[in-house]
Amino acid sequence: MKSAPLSSRLNLLGGVVVLWAGCAVSAWAQTYVLGSPDQSINSDSWALNASSNYMLSFRTAITNPANFGPSGTVTKSISVVDLTSPTPANLSGLNGLMVPWWSNTQSAPYTTDILAAFHSGMDLWLLEDDSLHNGIGTALGIVSSAADGSVSNGNAPFFSGPFGSATNTATYGNFDQFDPVTIAALGGTVAGTNASGQVTVVYWAKGTFGAGTGALVLFSDVDMISNANGVDPFSPLNANGILGLNTMAWLANGAAIPEPGTYALMGLGGLLLIAFRRRRR
Repeated sequence: MKSAPLSSRLNLLGGVVVLWAGCAVSAWAQTYVLGSPDQSINSDSWALNASSNYMLSFRTAITNPANFGPSGTVTKSISVVDLTSPTPANLSGLNGLMVPWWSNTQSAPYTTDILAAFHSGMDLWLLEDDSLHNGIGTALGIVSSAADGSVSNGNAPFFSGPFGSATNTATYGNFDQFDPVTIAALGGTVAGTNASGQVTVVYWAKGTFGAGTGALVLFSDVDMISNANGVDPFSPLNANGILGLNTMAWLANGAAIPEPGTYALMGLGGLLLIAFRRRRR
């Protein structure tokens, strides 16, 4: 059988690669679904939909299409789901779960299901504060204790990212620190420390806390990104707001950024198309 001309084969291969790359980009640009405990099960007034509005500025910022959306700074939209019951069925529909200052007493009935979802690939963002609001982190084996509350600085992906650089991020009220020995033993990465060298922000990329786990982020103070202290960190955007948006961007993009091999294939497809067009001329 006579084989197809080289030009036809180049055209076909280039088209297949570009079509595949287009599908990958399309999948990457979809919505990230972020769940959070509803105020009915987080009565400490820190739910993303609480009447106190302590986290309203954060919610408004991440659902603003200028920040997260097809034409935004990050081209993935964020959809927030308020969970009245974090059951396995409800958690399975999430890309990530944010826990903002949830008391140990109220979180305890749901901790087992939340950890199971995390170990099955759901991202987890814990905003702790003190020993009464660190139940889920403690269940993961992450040790925390009181800190001195001095300003925090760090590096990418949170203190430096698509929304800028966050310098001297403030804390308010109660605040914790994480034990660096424990973080290292669990395979985590220290992303931020305060002026006294106490660890205030830590994270695990997907699959690094354990096989198949989602990404994990812990802040030692919920007020690093809340508007509970008379300061709105997102309007106008300040260092604390930048920290929050960069973290959301990392979570939203972390599961879907093409691997280096993806870029190589996309480049190969482009080169094949160029070669074909030149050949036709």
